[in-house]
Amino acid sequence: MLRGLRRLNRYERRILEIVKLGGKNARLQQFGFSSKTEEGFRFPIHAIEIGTEKAIRKNPVGIVAGVHGLETIGIRVLLDFLEFILNKRNSGYLADVEKGKVGIIVVPIVNPGGVAKKTRSNPAGVDLMRNSGVEAESAPLLFGGQKFSAKLPYFRGRTLEPESRALYRYVHKYFFSTEDAIMPVLDLHSGFGTVDHVWWPYAGTKRPCVDTQLFEKIANYMQTRLGHTKYRFGPQSETYTTHGDLWDRFYDHFQEKIIAKNENINSRFLPLTLEIGTWSDIKENPSKLFRKRGIFNPAPENKKETIVGYRDFLRDFVLLGKTKLGNWL
Repeated sequence: MLRGLRRLNRYERRILEIVKLGGKNARLQQFGFSSKTEEGFRFPIHAIEIGTEKAIRKNPVGIVAGVHGLETIGIRVLLDFLEFILNKRNSGYLADVEKGKVGIIVVPIVNPGGVAKKTRSNPAGVDLMRNSGVEAESAPLLFGGQKFSAKLPYFRGRTLEPESRALYRYVHKYFFSTEDAIMPVLDLHSGFGTVDHVWWPYAGTKRPCVDTQLFEKIANYMQTRLGHTKYRFGPQSETYTTHGDLWDRFYDHFQEKIIAKNENINSRFLPLTLEIGTWSDIKENPSKLFRKRGIFNPAPENKKETIVGYRDFLRDFVLLGKTKLGNWL
């Protein structure tokens, strides 16, 4: 656990430096604690607000990482991106943040206990992306989520875990009361496939979500207008299905509690998952198959190139938050 703690501490130091780099337009918020480790530790779960307070209210965009503790490449991609857009000396400096045109709210490490313990699950042995309680219409045995034991992988848990509740508080605070906006939120993952996928709901059913046409328009815009052609866009269920996806639950909650009570609302909560295709370099470095974090992260010689390779995509994703819903309908 010591090496995992050191890694977590490095990330936390970078988070504090990012808040400092953002100056008056960056604020650190705490949304809860992780579940307890065997040693009795509980790690804080933080969010960073980046932008003016008005932009955070009116044009919020979310990015989260570290839901699975082994998938640290997502954390590094996110931290690198924030350093890139907040440093005025960088070519990628995002002036729209300073001008109040868009607000970014990130949770850099949803599962700090998993990072410290170097496990996919949280310290209680629960896979957070199987933890929402949503029952899939069908799901692969074990991989799709199981209720038998925390000693087996993909354990769904008995109740909503502290990390899941913290993520829900984050979503509810920043994305459930905004008017006249699209509110995209991107969850960074890795460890499945050789290509990069961008998924929208649902994970638990092949039934299309009500915003399918809107997701398709955004995908077409990102691919054809902005040139992000390497990404495969679509509902997660086209690739595989699972029980307990948190974004399925949050998305449906927004539809049931916000949209259903106000048919004229001009906002849409749009959760997406970027699944980084970290299997792509297995042929050139098959030894990564024998390392605990190997399939979830690029080979060491490709890590830097991989990290910086997502800057443009994330920048364009953030700028989606400047647009109004009417621009897409």
